[in-house]
Amino acid sequence: MSEQSSSIARQVRKYGITGLAIHLAGFALGFFSIALVLGGVFSIDSGLAMLTPFADLLYGLGLVIIVAVAARAGVPMKYLIVAGAVIGVGLFYKSAPHEIHIASGIGFGLPHNGHTVIGTIVITISVVALAVLALRNRSWLEGEAR
Repeated sequence: MSEQSSSIARQVRKYGITGLAIHLAGFALGFFSIALVLGGVFSIDSGLAMLTPFADLLYGLGLVIIVAVAARAGVPMKYLIVAGAVIGVGLFYKSAPHEIHIASGIGFGLPHNGHTVIGTIVITISVVALAVLALRNRSWLEGEAR
């Protein structure tokens, strides 16, 4: 049993750090490309703006890896549910059309770009929190293995 716990702890560390790195790379690449387009440095038709879908792919892939790692690490279900709810709110702000934000009554009077930024940041905070919980649980698994 202790060998199995040690193996799980190594997997959690390896995949947790990899998933977090992928997610944060997507976050940075997406923010960088959007900021340059909104800042007027590049037009929406430039090659750099085409990086945004790739950034979203990395962002989503990192999210899925971290959720899977957190579940594998044995993070309690109550934390996974709270993280899922926060990620859902972030997805609402990041992905829904601006008209839905306004009609929902929780648009806060912000432009659509503001909603996208809020959603992206909320999701990233939740992913980082799940990664910390997974890595903390990994330490607990290593202690159990000893």
